Amino acid sequence: MNLKLVFRIYAGFGALFVILGLLSPDAMLESFGMTYNDEVGIMIQFVSMIQLMFAVVVWQLPDWLGDNLTKAGSTFMVLSLIPVALNIFHVMTDTLPATGAFFVENGVWVVFAGLFYFYSKKPG
Repeated sequence: MNLKLVFRIYAGFGALFVILGLLSPDAMLESFGMTYNDEVGIMIQFVSMIQLMFAVVVWQLPDWLGDNLTKAGSTFMVLSLIPVALNIFHVMTDTLPATGAFFVENGVWVVFAGLFYFYSKKPG
């Protein structure tokens, strides 16, 4: 594995989450202890559009940055930890319950943060 592949997998996960969120938004929200309604559905569409745009940019970063890709790795390590911090805040303030989805999602983000760190520091 290398940093380019980590970026591509990260982008793929982002696109996958968009697809799953658009195909079954009620199930996605239910897994986090929330209830789906039409207004939330509209917001999911807008957020999914932004997430898909970000996934396309992330997919392209290895081609755009080439040998300078390691410069983006530490930034993406931090970006990967932002959802973890927000999720922990939501659980600590009783905004959302600590469901199985909470632990799985945070695990995915932490793994990506570790991969971005490791492969950004790895020589050659």
